[in-house]
Amino acid sequence: MANQSDLKQLNKSRILAHIRATAAQSRAAIADALSLDRKSITNLVSELIAADWLCEVGIQAKRRGRPGTLLALDREKHLFLGLYLSENLVQGVLINLHGEILSQQSRSFALPAGLEDIRGCLLQVYRRLSADLAVAPGAIGLVLPGVLDFEAGRILRSVNLPALDGLAPQLLLPETLPLPLFIEESSRAKALAELWFGLGRKQASFVAIDLGIGIGAGIVAERRLHGGSYAGEIGHVQIEPEGRTCACGNRGCLEAYVSEQRLCQELSRVLPHTLHSLRELQTEELNAEALTLLQEAGHSLGRGLAPLVNILCPPLLVLHGNLTRFDKVLMPALMLGLQEAALPSCLNRVRLEISQFGAEAAALGAAAIPFEQIFTLDNGFGML
Repeated sequence: MANQSDLKQLNKSRILAHIRATAAQSRAAIADALSLDRKSITNLVSELIAADWLCEVGIQAKRRGRPGTLLALDREKHLFLGLYLSENLVQGVLINLHGEILSQQSRSFALPAGLEDIRGCLLQVYRRLSADLAVAPGAIGLVLPGVLDFEAGRILRSVNLPALDGLAPQLLLPETLPLPLFIEESSRAKALAELWFGLGRKQASFVAIDLGIGIGAGIVAERRLHGGSYAGEIGHVQIEPEGRTCACGNRGCLEAYVSEQRLCQELSRVLPHTLHSLRELQTEELNAEALTLLQEAGHSLGRGLAPLVNILCPPLLVLHGNLTRFDKVLMPALMLGLQEAALPSCLNRVRLEISQFGAEAAALGAAAIPFEQIFTLDNGFGML
């Protein structure tokens, strides 16, 4: 049974979540919406203003009675820093409670990379983002490549950055880090970006598909990330029995056909130049052979996503990654693959969308990790 302190924290989270969902509100409107008495709202709002979670932003005119003072989330305090360490790049963002990106940094490093090279690059981005701030960030989220043990706080294995194998993530950042550190996996982080700021903002459940060097799925159910770092390995669904060998050691995995690395290798054979990333490929460069390869990739992707559609039947699938730049070629072939392999009754309930975010998605999701503790009603209220 909740005590008085828990109830107060619960109602603070309810107030913040309500204002975040509905924009600026008066104290009276909040009280009515949350079925709380006016005195309680006055006291709770005063504490939230004193702690810089809320601020007064204007007056709401009324036909009768006293005008109400409008309250909104404070845009200048309680900042959050997100870092994404990918296979050869560090990306970082600094955001406020509205999810507005206040600052953005990136820095690449050469492969193969040693631990000191990776750490040096990460520290540069971290220091640039945190320099000259009037207030210290409230938390930092770090997205890492590889299989993570969340309970032990350790990177079990990173195929593309083996220098990270077995490492505790806090060793990558300053020894005296003055703020809480959260770690996350990239597919799940992109799902968090959609949940708090993107296409999943008004969805209770959805899946974000991460199309990169690996292929993963960030699964959101009832506005919570589902499972740990092992959940969502959609890239290792078998689509071709006895097919191509995958990096995991099995044969015929989706990732062996649709990963960015594999596609770049195949496209380089039919284009006049070598591709290292799909970002380098322009639509006008696509010849007939390249178009066929992208169509085949879309078809394979549809077949690989079909088991997820049949099992979860998510209302929304959001696609991330450089492959989505070729949506006019990709999407018809993807839908054909889904129609061949998914149950119509399930597929008819699923909407496919391409994410509105670009390369910043994972870093944005990293910065949003603490939002669950601020805006979710039953998570311990650790940030308030």
